Amino acid sequence: MLKRSFGSSHFHCNYYTMMLLLIAVFLARLSSAFTAIGGNNFQEKYPYVRKTLLGDSSTVRRSVNRKEADISFNVKLNDFFRDPLPEQVTEKVAVSSTAASDANNVVSTILSPPGSPGVPRPLSTVIVASIPTGLVWYGYYKFCIEEELFDIEVKAGKEPKGYGGYGTLGPFTYGLMLGPLAEILNLPGGLNWSGVGIAFIYYTQFLLYERVNSLYEEEGLEPPLTVWWCWPIFFPFNLIVGLRQVHFLSEYFYLKQGNQPTIDPVSEFFPFISSKNFTWQDFVKKPSLWCSL
Repeated sequence: MLKRSFGSSHFHCNYYTMMLLLIAVFLARLSSAFTAIGGNNFQEKYPYVRKTLLGDSSTVRRSVNRKEADISFNVKLNDFFRDPLPEQVTEKVAVSSTAASDANNVVSTILSPPGSPGVPRPLSTVIVASIPTGLVWYGYYKFCIEEELFDIEVKAGKEPKGYGGYGTLGPFTYGLMLGPLAEILNLPGGLNWSGVGIAFIYYTQFLLYERVNSLYEEEGLEPPLTVWWCWPIFFPFNLIVGLRQVHFLSEYFYLKQGNQPTIDPVSEFFPFISSKNFTWQDFVKKPSLWCSL
């Protein structure tokens, strides 16, 4: 128990009170951010939402309808987690109009910022960059594709279904931090509180798969992903649909550029990654889907 003295009074502040204070501060910050977005000082407080292509800059500046920005929680959440970051950082990873054309080899693709049109990132490239970095680069991949899909939805005049790169990784990161914080403060549940972040990132995966399917449907193509496979209890199908998402989103971005997709060795060797949508029964009954040997 922590004790604080003020004059002749003694205030006893337990860990639960401290947590409530932290949460109250966070909610106050969140509320003030959302109020600012809806108010007259929107552009001054959040300059990165209303972006336009300026001069020779290669950065694609978002043009967000004022009404849409005022009512969209997803836009506000993305801005809330982007706003505290240094401008030098946000500009480096801003959506770029030249990113897709500049990403002409494995290294440039790995280092590429989000693009408009989106940058094709073949599955083999994602694996090559993710495994040696302990999946750290996969976090960057997740950021990029969330920013790209967010940009597509906003430019189409739609209310975004996703939360953008910042609105996705921000809550995930802070959610993970709840576990260590609860452990330090000796709160019930301890590290299990990190499950808040994990649950959130799983939810964004559901949204991601639905959004990839929607992109294909808008092109008059069959949606390639079985969304409910995302549930962790459906192993190995949750892994399969994740691999298929990487592959088919990359294929979609090639399609939008008018380019032929490159031959991806991983997808070629494992037909279940690149095959048209199939059921779990098909996967079990057809060994030809497993590998190309």
